[in-house]
Amino acid sequence: MRRIYFVFIFALTLGCANTEYRFEQIDRDPPVVAPFRFGGLYGIRDGSSVKAQAEFVNGKDSLVMDIALYLRPPVEFQSGTYKGTVGGKVVAGSVECPSLTFQGGQTALPTVGGLFILKSEDGRPLYRVRIPATMLTRRPLQ
Repeated sequence: MRRIYFVFIFALTLGCANTEYRFEQIDRDPPVVAPFRFGGLYGIRDGSSVKAQAEFVNGKDSLVMDIALYLRPPVEFQSGTYKGTVGGKVVAGSVECPSLTFQGGQTALPTVGGLFILKSEDGRPLYRVRIPATMLTRRPLQ
């Protein structure tokens, strides 16, 4: 009986986890799903810090989000910025993270995800990005 209870709780937990990537423009009412494709999550862990970069692409448009995390219980989002081209216009600003997912040991690259709010240079929320827990990869040598 105990095993069945454990399996039920585990399945319920997985069912509640959000595994869908989503990029939305939120400066409109209602928000609009933007056609950006998730290009990857790159980064590295160095002791108690993680630096990561997420890429988003849509044809000629692209956007790069840089984030810094500090590893302590609980893991802390320290800062973030983004820059890119959207609709032929150059955009840049800060990133906030109201919800962060982090899993990682000492010997492997961590898994990072969460909800990120990309703000304009004057502090207005422009985009909301949901990234499911994704293992960081190292950039290939160029």
